Amino acid sequence: MNSDDTHQRVPVIPDGVAWRAYDGEVLVVTGETAQLRTLSEVGSFAFERFDGQATLQSIAQAISDEFDVTEETASTDLTAFAEDLHRRGLIAWAD
Repeated sequence: MNSDDTHQRVPVIPDGVAWRAYDGEVLVVTGETAQLRTLSEVGSFAFERFDGQATLQSIAQAISDEFDVTEETASTDLTAFAEDLHRRGLIAWAD
């Protein structure tokens, strides 16, 4: 998959993954393994936008607008973050 296609991917939180935002951080638990994961401030910001509608590109733009990073850096880091969460079963791709 080329980078243009990757940027158009739409992450979604699947059934079986429970999460809660608390004090600026997101806590994520998978029903399958019952493992708890605490996300960073930026990771939490991104995760809250994994709604099955927003593309990685639009989320990266929102990160760039909210935090002091370029859109290129936000996109690169977000892609790696989303791919890691996908491998762990914490998100799925809506597309």
